[in-house]
Amino acid sequence: MYKFKISLIALLLIALPAITYCAFTTSVEKTGSIETKELSTKLLDNNDFLTKVQTLDSSITTIDKTTDLTRYTSVPTITLSSDNIVSTNDSSVPTYLWIDNGTIYYYTIATNIDLNNN
Repeated sequence: MYKFKISLIALLLIALPAITYCAFTTSVEKTGSIETKELSTKLLDNNDFLTKVQTLDSSITTIDKTTDLTRYTSVPTITLSSDNIVSTNDSSVPTYLWIDNGTIYYYTIATNIDLNNN
């Protein structure tokens, strides 16, 4: 009986470095690969984009996405909600837009931004 317990403990100690424990399962092997997806966003088309901007500031009548937008590179301190989203539903990450003192800012974690100028 004691030999069996000692053998089982020795087996566990030998096998322990080969597994990683997880809160949801007993163990997870360290083999396999992780698929990554490019973080991309596609802005709304020009008409929908302008409509969204006008809900934030009705005095804006035209907008050029290439020159009138200022990218905010750190997480903004404003409340980000679905009301601020100016990206299409098929974007892998959202793009948020807000206006502060006449400057139109946008924030996204995307590395690839499609302006969707049509």
